Amino acid sequence: MALMQSMVLAGLAVVGASPAVAATATVTAAELGAAQRYVESIYARLPGDFDYRSVRYTPALKALIARDDACAAAGGGYCVIDAVPFCDCQDTGTDYRVVGSTVTAIGRSGARVTVNMRNGGKVRYSVDLALAKGVWYVADIATPATPSFAAKLKQGLH
Repeated sequence: MALMQSMVLAGLAVVGASPAVAATATVTAAELGAAQRYVESIYARLPGDFDYRSVRYTPALKALIARDDACAAAGGGYCVIDAVPFCDCQDTGTDYRVVGSTVTAIGRSGARVTVNMRNGGKVRYSVDLALAKGVWYVADIATPATPSFAAKLKQGLH
């Protein structure tokens, strides 16, 4: 990653762009590392009494979760969200653990962290994040059963 950033900066120097412009064009390796650590910390807290509402969400996803909470309260049960969105589960398996994760940049201010887990067998989850003022916010979650948590909420709450 550092080599790629060095090559980008060298290329910008050739065409006359300043490194300051390059630094704001995409997320940095340090920011990507912070995104990866943030998502890993979510999955580390998940077993036991985990409240998915305690996570930092983008305003759009936070508003959808709030709408689902209101729908559930009005109906006396649940509306769309019937499990922890990060694992599509209500409980974790006895083999639950993070095996590893990878992070990739998405556009100018986003990242996708893919987490490889053991949770009743091998499973992979992806969390899309948005960076705002140096803080990462969850923008979407993908599990094997739910390709897009945000889309599931939008469709279910129409």
